[in-house]
Amino acid sequence: MHPSDRPVPRGSLARASVPRRSVLAAGVAAAAAVGTAARATPAAADPLSTHGYVDVQLVNITDLHGYIAPPAASEGGTIPDPLGGPPIVTGGAAYLATHLKRIRESHANSLFFSAGDNFSGWASYADTQNNEPTIEVLNAMGLQFSSLGNHELDKGMDFTMNHMVRGGHYPYDAPYESFPLSTGRRFQGADWTYHSGNVVRRADGSRLLPSWNIAYVRGPGGRRLPVGFIHMTVEGCVEGPGFNCSYQPTLRTTDLVESADRSAAELKARGVNALVVVMHEGGYAGDDYNSGSNPTGPAFDLAARADPDIGVIVTGHWHCRFNMMVNDPNGMPRPVVEAGYYGQLINEINLKLDARTGRIVRELTTSTNHAVTRDVPQDAEIADIVAYWTARSATQDATPLARQTGDLTRTANASGESTLGNLVADFLVWESTQYAEKGAARAPRPADLAVLPSKPPKARSALGADLPYAKSTTAGDEDGVITFGEAWKAYGFDSPNMSATYTGSAIHEALEEQWQTAADGSVGFYPLAVSSEVRYVYDTSKPVGSRVDPARVTIKGKPLDLDGSYRLATNAYTMLAYDGYDALTTYTDPVRHSLDHEGFVRYLRTKRTVTPPPLGRAAPA
Repeated sequence: MHPSDRPVPRGSLARASVPRRSVLAAGVAAAAAVGTAARATPAAADPLSTHGYVDVQLVNITDLHGYIAPPAASEGGTIPDPLGGPPIVTGGAAYLATHLKRIRESHANSLFFSAGDNFSGWASYADTQNNEPTIEVLNAMGLQFSSLGNHELDKGMDFTMNHMVRGGHYPYDAPYESFPLSTGRRFQGADWTYHSGNVVRRADGSRLLPSWNIAYVRGPGGRRLPVGFIHMTVEGCVEGPGFNCSYQPTLRTTDLVESADRSAAELKARGVNALVVVMHEGGYAGDDYNSGSNPTGPAFDLAARADPDIGVIVTGHWHCRFNMMVNDPNGMPRPVVEAGYYGQLINEINLKLDARTGRIVRELTTSTNHAVTRDVPQDAEIADIVAYWTARSATQDATPLARQTGDLTRTANASGESTLGNLVADFLVWESTQYAEKGAARAPRPADLAVLPSKPPKARSALGADLPYAKSTTAGDEDGVITFGEAWKAYGFDSPNMSATYTGSAIHEALEEQWQTAADGSVGFYPLAVSSEVRYVYDTSKPVGSRVDPARVTIKGKPLDLDGSYRLATNAYTMLAYDGYDALTTYTDPVRHSLDHEGFVRYLRTKRTVTPPPLGRAAPA
């Protein structure tokens, strides 16, 4: 079925006569939306204001990250009160929907969009369900378009476009590939699409997505005035070293200002005179969510340099809150805004367009960040959707995946080995074999070995929780059963599993980096879990950097060849040196496999029964 032929989901704007990828002016559909939860606007009033201008309202959010349930205070569920009072409690899609409806009320030309990172991140109830809950909620709210965020690349562009936007099945094990919506219907994807002008294919420089979109608003006499939206994604989010979650070896990003200026020129050549940047990149400007001070960051650099015909700059990514007027290269102020994260704020920008030329009358632009407080009634439709998905997540977490014959824990012996660490290292090799066999990842060959930090010098380990043999407190759990929720928590933090080519010398150096000398001269031990193909001997009486004799390292029973070539599996977090093992950045031919959580769930489902691997892969001299 072509996307434009799909039935209109509950609570969405009527779009039957509009192609899926075009943006429908809010005023045109206002009458159709009356009475619809979270997005209702009254029948359109005269779009010409009393002063002869065309009023246009821009409403935006950013960095929701799937937090459709109210986030806890520790998750960003409060923001500082600019007046010095107690923190303001914010967030939750059902509250956001109520505020959104009130903000958009009485605005004939209202456009609702996002600066990206709508899904993926750390809300496990959405993450474990392929982020489909977020799409259903945003469809019901009437999101019209979005910039591509870096986290929208976490599972790859194929996942974003074919599953999240077009509704195709996600290539994952049933029953986890696609879930029924709260309506009982099959997941059919988003009612909007993504845009980005600076994410390109590494091979030929071609752009992955449209750079811009045009929304038409109603002017006097039935005229349609175009508003152009220019989209970009944070630079470096797909390169390595870079953002580990969204690392894409086949993609790269280009300069933000160059991309903005190119898109502005293309839009102006098409007669579009009202230009708005919506980018997943931001900055910092203090804690006052409706003001700003001492601004810094890429968003403000762009604001000072980009085409002065751009009238508005909407930002995201930094999880910051500000609302400022910043001079363009000609000294004319334009709003630069960021609306927090996890549904903390809704930004509202009100424009006045010249009714003849469609240009933004810049000196009349206003901008406000609205706190999404929880002192309003929850929108009933959105609350029902959220309740459905959170309950479904709890049921899924209790689903048995596999059996275990003993404890799988992070408890380490003197060599830093643990049963869980060894199991995950073995899983990483297994997964590279599966992908190589299916041809899904185009790996040169399966991994020869795997390593994974169990206690890294930087950040935290991807080994998140033990898998004890004894049953947990989860209803329905039994001794020796590993449930979905237990497996999800045991390994991963949304970083893709990878394989890449390394020299034997790099592998030896990585083993040496398990011991690192601090500035005060003390030596820390940061062990790497290694897969069953590896055996090595270490001697802590030797100096740091010389504790592993390469002659006493074997891979698949053969001595390590320092000049040889090996495929090594790990996760992107480690490969890009977030963990602190610099030798692991010296790779070639990197290939993505699955996201960490998902691959481990698939492994356990396939194995059905797992036994704690024996220790002894590393041994003292």
